[in-house]
Amino acid sequence: MKTEKVLVEGIVQGVGFRPFVYRIATELELVGYVRNLGNVVEIVIQGSDDKIADFIYKLQNELPPIAKINNLETEELENEEEYADFTIKESSDSFSGTSVIPPDLAICDKCLEEINDPNNRRYNYPFNACTDCGPRFTVIENVPYDRDKTTMDDFPLCDECEVEYKNPLDRRYHAEASCCEVCGPSLELYKNDNQNPVKIDSEDPLADTAKLLDEGKIFAIKGIGGTHLVANVMLEDTVNLLRERLGRENQAFAVMSPDIETVREYAIVSDAEEETLLSKERPIVILKKNESYDFAKSVSPGLHNIGVMLPYAPLHHLLFNHTDTPAYIMTSANVPGEPMMITNEEILKNLDTIADYYLIHNRRILNRCDDSVARFRNNELAFIRRSRGYTPEPYDLKGKYTSLNPEFDNLKILALGPELDVTFTILKNSKAYVSQHIGNTNKYRTYEFL
Repeated sequence: MKTEKVLVEGIVQGVGFRPFVYRIATELELVGYVRNLGNVVEIVIQGSDDKIADFIYKLQNELPPIAKINNLETEELENEEEYADFTIKESSDSFSGTSVIPPDLAICDKCLEEINDPNNRRYNYPFNACTDCGPRFTVIENVPYDRDKTTMDDFPLCDECEVEYKNPLDRRYHAEASCCEVCGPSLELYKNDNQNPVKIDSEDPLADTAKLLDEGKIFAIKGIGGTHLVANVMLEDTVNLLRERLGRENQAFAVMSPDIETVREYAIVSDAEEETLLSKERPIVILKKNESYDFAKSVSPGLHNIGVMLPYAPLHHLLFNHTDTPAYIMTSANVPGEPMMITNEEILKNLDTIADYYLIHNRRILNRCDDSVARFRNNELAFIRRSRGYTPEPYDLKGKYTSLNPEFDNLKILALGPELDVTFTILKNSKAYVSQHIGNTNKYRTYEFL
């Protein structure tokens, strides 16, 4: 009988890593425990040499979809107690490491099936999530990544959700964003009545939103990491009105379409671009318009290309269930040069000269995070803006620059960049953590955000 301790660093919190460890340990009939230790995951396993070797192999090669191991250390323990079974222990913050907070990711296929299944209790629920998808970075306050350290702590679990949350074999085991319509966030629809927000009683806020958008209304819709200004791409007068209200004469608007088939109706999509559009990160991708492009001229005026993204939140998918439009404009809701708005108060107060209606929810956004923007050059992905879906996952620079500076891997550096389109970077333990898009720090509110 051998006992081994394993310390794992990387994207291993909030991604179903502990239940994954539990499953492979029990399958191999190993005993011991797994727990979060602040920034790392600690595993103690007990069993035969062969089974422990199999465990380490599976740990590194059969990871959950979002998980990523940056560093793994093993240590044989002597005179360790004998364990009767394998358990998941409560988290602790007794160890300091370099584990990574996972980014916000697009809804997974299983959660998407649930919101479209009339027989599922999460049917039409716009905040569905599990360990494989949903908000992470935008709702977390501190590590270890547990529910009481996120804004989901505002929503105590109902009995059914709690059963899932406590079952190591369920994909919602310790899924901190997990909820349902009984216990989770909810939507509210408001009308801008002469710059006074008036709440509208609506049995289906998303259906009403789609109807009003298709009638030419401009919306502010609060999402995962911020708020979008939304309008129908087919309505020239509406798009021009949005430009007039924003004071944004020519800059192209990004759009969102319901699926890749619809995108192909108006844009040229390479295999690499399709893969990126459909990825779990779901950035905006700059695509060339095709000959069938027929959106309002003012969506992307004078350009041969257009920024396109696919739905990444349950709310987006459900919105498109109520419309036949090929796309909606989805542009960041902010006063030019200032950060995107994230609180209900500022959305209702500061967008009153732009939006006709507001679709908001009561889940707090802690860390605003704009949509990422990318394009392909010579079939290589290049970021115009690296933000939602990627931040705060670091670049691993270990050993890459020691020829320039032998001490590089031990350096700690804060880089703040220029005043316009700012992002900052923190270098620690040879990992470069690049922030989400910050913006123009000549503006005081953007400077405060930084």
